[in-house]
Amino acid sequence: MTSPTQNRPGFRWQLNIGILVFFLVFMPITLGLGFWQLERAAEKQELLAEHSARQGSEPVALDQVLANRDHQYRRVLVEGQFANHRTLLLENRIRHGRPGFEVVTLFERGSDQLPLWVNRGWIAGFGDRTQLPVVPPVAGVVTIQGHLYQALEAPFTLGEESWRQQWPQVLQNFELDVLTARLGREFFPYQLRLDQGAPGALDTGWEIVNVLPAKHIGYAVQWFALALALAVLVLFANSNLGTLIGFRKQPSPGETRK
Repeated sequence: MTSPTQNRPGFRWQLNIGILVFFLVFMPITLGLGFWQLERAAEKQELLAEHSARQGSEPVALDQVLANRDHQYRRVLVEGQFANHRTLLLENRIRHGRPGFEVVTLFERGSDQLPLWVNRGWIAGFGDRTQLPVVPPVAGVVTIQGHLYQALEAPFTLGEESWRQQWPQVLQNFELDVLTARLGREFFPYQLRLDQGAPGALDTGWEIVNVLPAKHIGYAVQWFALALALAVLVLFANSNLGTLIGFRKQPSPGETRK
């Protein structure tokens, strides 16, 4: 008489080439994307920490800031005059559920100093690109306060930027090299993002990172879960593990199911 133990099949591989190739292609991709999301989370956390540390410091005069050093988020004071006739409207900026623009105006600091572009904040649009908002001008010599900012990644632009015959210019993104080439002038390498309440400030409330570190970690968990699912799939598809599990669930001779 054969015992149940003798009838139990042993574990064995039965290769499914199609599933195995699929696994070998997509497993490195899912793992790579998971680790990439973790790296992005660490980068965003570092940016937030840097911003928090520098926002807690006292502002310094821009004249004391060297242009060739890292001054991301450094708080500064600047004296000069807005060149109201040189204003950029950065389109497709959504706030409060409404379309609008970020207003960036040239700020002159004197003939012997590089001018800089000042991001005054957000202004509502009309949902029609041909109808532009009226940007309130700022007259006279003023002292403004804010933090220096450079985009950390090349902005995404749909097609080539169109340049209007008259100002303000309606652009998708702020690109300093484009402005330098167009206007034939050198500018301070950072733009200044105004503090709320500074002369010329509109709706500021700057977003430091577009995706928080916790969300990147959540994305990483999803990619690693997908990698685990792929591993389980290839294990079942290339072995008799499913049969073994089904065999163990069967009742032994003389045993009745309840």
